[in-house]
Amino acid sequence: MCELLGLNFKYPVSASFSFRGFRHRSEKNAHGWGIARYDGGACQVFKEARKAEDSRLAEFIRDYEAFQSRIFIGHVRDASLGAHTLANTHPFVRVFQGREIALAHNGTLKTKPLPDNELLYSRVGETDSEGILCALLTFLERENLPLDDFQRIEKILAGFNQNGTMNLLFSDGETLYCYKDKSSHNGLHLVERAAPFHSVSLMDEDWQVDFAEEREPDQHGFVIASHPLTVDETWVDLPQGALFAFRDGVLVYGDLGC
Repeated sequence: MCELLGLNFKYPVSASFSFRGFRHRSEKNAHGWGIARYDGGACQVFKEARKAEDSRLAEFIRDYEAFQSRIFIGHVRDASLGAHTLANTHPFVRVFQGREIALAHNGTLKTKPLPDNELLYSRVGETDSEGILCALLTFLERENLPLDDFQRIEKILAGFNQNGTMNLLFSDGETLYCYKDKSSHNGLHLVERAAPFHSVSLMDEDWQVDFAEEREPDQHGFVIASHPLTVDETWVDLPQGALFAFRDGVLVYGDLGC
């Protein structure tokens, strides 16, 4: 099954540690990988329709400490709909209200949220995932909804979720949105990181990092992944059928229930 990775912090961070562990999940998700980062409302995406563990580009990003942002969205793909092509590789990006919206999806919708002829944003590939992004932005534009109307966005996504399984990460460069599938399909977990930081170890690799050496004293944020990436942190299994929004390393919408 596809897996998701999301980061949101107060100050820019390197994705290398989280991506190092996440990249190993491509062993069972060999049909593509991608990662998006933000600089303001502009989004930079690297993606390939190949296995992340076999990619020299993914290896470069893993080791490139200057690849930093306050917001990251990552995805490794196990294709359920659409060919193994770049056009079908996550994250997908569209421009909305002057900002680039990036989205990655885990799951499968049995029916489309909107017919293609009703979409205000066109798909390039064949996936239901890209269709979710186009449909969501179509709803927001038609109803003239701002991106901080979290309750309305949550209702729209819950409606989409009635058509199948759907975990989502998306962002406008200011807020990281996370939606957990109503039936907990494939899982979605979160860990909070805040000062004072300590050393943590990856679950999928013999690798340890001391965050105390790399973070500002008031640094704070969250890492979201389909399954926990580390062995010595407390990961929270997110409540199902709910939207969460993170901005500047703070939860601004949603109840974690803990």
